[in-house]
Amino acid sequence: MRALVFHGNLQYAEIPKSEIPKVIEKAYTPTIGTLIKEEIPFGLNITGYTLKLLPKEIIDLVKEGIANNLIEIIGTSYTHAILPLLPLNRVEAQVQGDREVKEELFEVSPKGFWLPELAYDPIIPAILKDNGYEYLFADGEAMLFSAHLNSAIKPIKPLYPHLIKAQREKRFRYINYLLGLRELRKAIKLVFEGKVTLKAVKNIEAVPVWVSVNTAVMLGIGRLPLMNPKKVASWIEDKDNILLYGTDIEFIGYRDIAGYRMSVEGLLEVIEELNSELCLPSELKHSGRELYLRTSSWAPDKSLRIWTEDEGNARLNMLSYNMRGELAFLAENSDARGWEPLPERRLDAFRAIYNDWRGENGEP
Repeated sequence: MRALVFHGNLQYAEIPKSEIPKVIEKAYTPTIGTLIKEEIPFGLNITGYTLKLLPKEIIDLVKEGIANNLIEIIGTSYTHAILPLLPLNRVEAQVQGDREVKEELFEVSPKGFWLPELAYDPIIPAILKDNGYEYLFADGEAMLFSAHLNSAIKPIKPLYPHLIKAQREKRFRYINYLLGLRELRKAIKLVFEGKVTLKAVKNIEAVPVWVSVNTAVMLGIGRLPLMNPKKVASWIEDKDNILLYGTDIEFIGYRDIAGYRMSVEGLLEVIEELNSELCLPSELKHSGRELYLRTSSWAPDKSLRIWTEDEGNARLNMLSYNMRGELAFLAENSDARGWEPLPERRLDAFRAIYNDWRGENGEP
């Protein structure tokens, strides 16, 4: 048994707001529609804020999938906030805001919770359990590195540094890509199967999200050099009871990877090559493992630095810390602080902070 999860967020840091209709047309509609038509079960994790932006046709598609037991609705934070960076009352507000939208819109109460950017700390499971959640999704690689808790003493090195270099640097790109593929395959060998129990303020079950598996599937779907659906299936065929895909729906049909476009048809090819039954994420089996997960994210070094160290990010985090009410959600949106955020996304957060300070209620 293997599972799929698609994460949707139309506040995406690197997507202009003017492109939202195109994202819906190229990614959301064909991906959700095709999977339902092919009777492929999957988890759907769309932020509560994004759900309010989607047209009725998409909402009706999702309702159809839920009714046919093909879609498991998964909770997340309302505006994709990085939860370990928020005061606890705002963590709960984000959790509750998202849950309320989904319960009202779909008449279901999600049991699984997707941590935005898989950013985690040991208090979050307690807040989730207090609000009706039974399990969450967490970074598998961070689980491997959690035996040592102090990254200032022992920093975490990425498992596939050359693949990261190939993505970010033009010089020696192809050589780095080749070396990165070898590193990626080695990282897949570290993957363990099944859910785990996280030791936390309140223990909770977790589905590991393996970036290595996810990346390999994306490279295969996109048919990047030396990769295709058949090859990636051969890399992961001995890994059962895992997530095959667990990231942005926008990568399927809309966003390129180094000029290569993924399609839902390519994903179906991987599934066919694996010749494996798919299940809803909640149906994945437990591995029997119990472990402590350090404060972490699914960034290459498993830290929160991407969302804290930049001066603009630090300023946003400081200014939004004591906010309350609806505008706080917009100020907390992680994609104002994203990997490579557009100015308009960052300005949305700064405007929300200013409007809150001035006592104004208008959205950016």
